[in-house]
Amino acid sequence: MLVPASARGRKRLERIIEAATELFLRDGFIATSIEAVLEASGGSKATLYSYFSTKEDLFRAVVDEAIRGIAPPRLERRGDIRTTLTEYVVRTFECLSAPRHRALLRLAIIERERFPDLARRYYEHGPMQSRQALVQLFRELENQRVLRPGTAADVADLFIGSLTHSWLLEALFLGDDRIPSTDEIREKAARIVERFLASARNG
Repeated sequence: MLVPASARGRKRLERIIEAATELFLRDGFIATSIEAVLEASGGSKATLYSYFSTKEDLFRAVVDEAIRGIAPPRLERRGDIRTTLTEYVVRTFECLSAPRHRALLRLAIIERERFPDLARRYYEHGPMQSRQALVQLFRELENQRVLRPGTAADVADLFIGSLTHSWLLEALFLGDDRIPSTDEIREKAARIVERFLASARNG
């Protein structure tokens, strides 16, 4: 993508990106036409094609920018392990529940065959970073003899499965875009962490 030097050119490019982002996230790649992007942005075809050679190039720029805008929840130590994990789950659910994030996740999955690099970038920027942070935390618990040696990665996968399974199925198959309240999120987080810690101790 060629970034224009003038402030006026940058504003035109921003309008194109904003319009394309809304349309691609809402309607997907196939259903979104260049004409629809131009109508929504108020730009001209000549201007758009001076920045993007193809619709595919525009789509890549839009999704890449959306992925960079994701801020994966940080895993911060807050007192005991129950509090640490509960607060992490709350922040994760708040992130995953955002309509824009849900739309981006669906788009990355739906267009994975056509744009495998974008799906991988989403995975590396979000889920992979989260897993690495959890593995590091559980390795600390191994060192404290809370967990058996060598189990940190498996325990992290168990926790991630507990955290995302039901939400992911509902978001992808039911299309439920209702944003849960903070109290609902915290209540679900407490249940997930309690079940997980009971499983980890019993294992």
